[in-house]
Amino acid sequence: DKAKRVSRNKSEKKRRDQFNVLIKELGSMLPGNARKMDKSTVLQKSIDFLRKHKEITAQSDASEIRQDWKPTFLSNEEFTQLMLEALDGFFLAIMTDGNIIYVSESITPLLEHLPSDLVDQSVFNFIPEGEHSEIYKILSSHLLESDSLTPEYLKSKNQLEFCCHMLRGTIDPKEQPTYEYVKFIGNFKCLNHVPNSAHNGFEGTIQRSHRPSYEEKVCFVATVRLATPQFIKEMCTVEEPNEEFTSR
Repeated sequence: DKAKRVSRNKSEKKRRDQFNVLIKELGSMLPGNARKMDKSTVLQKSIDFLRKHKEITAQSDASEIRQDWKPTFLSNEEFTQLMLEALDGFFLAIMTDGNIIYVSESITPLLEHLPSDLVDQSVFNFIPEGEHSEIYKILSSHLLESDSLTPEYLKSKNQLEFCCHMLRGTIDPKEQPTYEYVKFIGNFKCLNHVPNSAHNGFEGTIQRSHRPSYEEKVCFVATVRLATPQFIKEMCTVEEPNEEFTSR
């Protein structure tokens, strides 16, 4: 009996020592570990970290493009850019007061604007004055729908589609302004709820100095497409060749 008890005590001590080593290693891996923690605190913080990591992973998976839609040699951003170009579209992110915070590069071949021409400008500067009131109502519509932007509201109830005219870019400021009829399809996002990889990287383009003022604010993130596809317009503007035939 004494020999069994000694053997059992040795086994228990070995397990305790292994457990303590694992707890110590786990504690050293936790972020912000500036002080010594007891075992229960280490385990609780580990659970909290894993739970948060799971939520972030779920958000990232939701924004990932399905692999059977995309060649493996293209990144999500490259594939999204190609799709936007094929659809004659671009991404636009607008604060509810009309301030533009992101425009994708695919706007340039469509409306002849550089993204830098629009960022930090009001969208109303690029829309005919007669359409301002309607667009303002649309950008304010989330306030009428919900007192607070709950996750359920953000996911399912706030998709909007509308059409308007947008100003085309021009090199000559004296040139008469021309507008393109476009269609917006998008929804409202709370800026602190947007995953970093979402929407072709628009979150990453917001200057860090601006981010504190954007906390808890809402923006409208949309895909903007030409109402008339680009290739149809190009076909309509092709001139018939002037060919002459002579007979002998």
